[in-house]
Amino acid sequence: MARIPDPPLGLYIHLPWCIRKCPYCDFNSYGITGDARARQSSFAAYTDALLRELQEEAKTAGGRPLISIYLGGGTPSLFPPAEIHRLLRGVKSLLDTAPDCEVSMEANPGTVTPESLLGYREAGVNRLSLGIQSLDDAFLKRLSRIHSRDEAFRAIEAAGKIFDNYNLDLMHSLPGQDTAAALSDLAAALEFHPPHLSWYQLTPEEDTPFGRNTPELPDEETTEEICLQGFQLLAEAGYRHYEISAFTRDRPCIHNRNYWKFGDYLALGAGAHSKITLSGKIIRKSRQPRPGDYIKAVTKAPEAAIRETRIVAPEDLLFEYLLNRLRLFEDITRQEFEDATGLSFQDLRERLRPFRKEGLISESENSLALTSRGALFVNRILEDFL
Repeated sequence: MARIPDPPLGLYIHLPWCIRKCPYCDFNSYGITGDARARQSSFAAYTDALLRELQEEAKTAGGRPLISIYLGGGTPSLFPPAEIHRLLRGVKSLLDTAPDCEVSMEANPGTVTPESLLGYREAGVNRLSLGIQSLDDAFLKRLSRIHSRDEAFRAIEAAGKIFDNYNLDLMHSLPGQDTAAALSDLAAALEFHPPHLSWYQLTPEEDTPFGRNTPELPDEETTEEICLQGFQLLAEAGYRHYEISAFTRDRPCIHNRNYWKFGDYLALGAGAHSKITLSGKIIRKSRQPRPGDYIKAVTKAPEAAIRETRIVAPEDLLFEYLLNRLRLFEDITRQEFEDATGLSFQDLRERLRPFRKEGLISESENSLALTSRGALFVNRILEDFL
């Protein structure tokens, strides 16, 4: 196996609090408690912990500039703009950033105003991701979202005026949703001409209220019809389907694309996971999940926040690479594959031979790609590498 060169580097920062936990969400997030003063104290203590941890984690960057910073959650827009400014200022004092570094932040329409969005933009955020999920009040209620259709409309309009790069998160196949309702939701979002749109199926996760008591969802045939007609609607509107659930005209998400291409990313915050290449080895770390435990651990010593450290074994590299890379609808080139894994491209071609015969994979001498049919069977291909 050849030595793995250092790939591009991003930074993920997890801000774990929400107004309340959604019944379908299995992310590491927690409903916030306390009055305004108590919340502000929690935000400040958490930011202090993030920057303290970064002082240690920055040593693993190897001099690489950040190509992206992503503030995810939870609901990062619960943090006031001044706290986001302090956080980003601290990041940039400890790490180099590329001149065109993408700085994304997730936001909930029910927790933003035009003034706060302007504050985030002035703090250094240059890409906003709005968690709309639906533009129909009936479905928003079924999802227990805290915002209304009108609040979503106002947030999108404000985002479009303040940010030239923003994403709308939208779900389909919701409880009681038929094809017409799902396409109406999508069409309403497209009326705003967002630069980027994440459109994905609601999937009840095991350890969530929806997973334990699953509401009645559209059947498989209806979901397939929603997808096929939705893909056509997006294509007609000029959107390129570049990742399993991501669509854009010309502004793909740099941060997420680096994930899918098996790039490196530092991570900070409660429950955050990182992937770093050091001395030719790929190292994954996870952190204490609960915010209070994380803050206490980092205050004691930054390394105390690490719950698990794992070096990816050579025999696991191929699966881990494909688990990420097959989400992205771009050719896998020989150079990219061998740089990312240190493995032989010829060996990959041999492993994928049965799927080429089935028409799921196409190939040339120096590249491989999923076919349109293969994109429907990604999980089946991955199972072969477990």
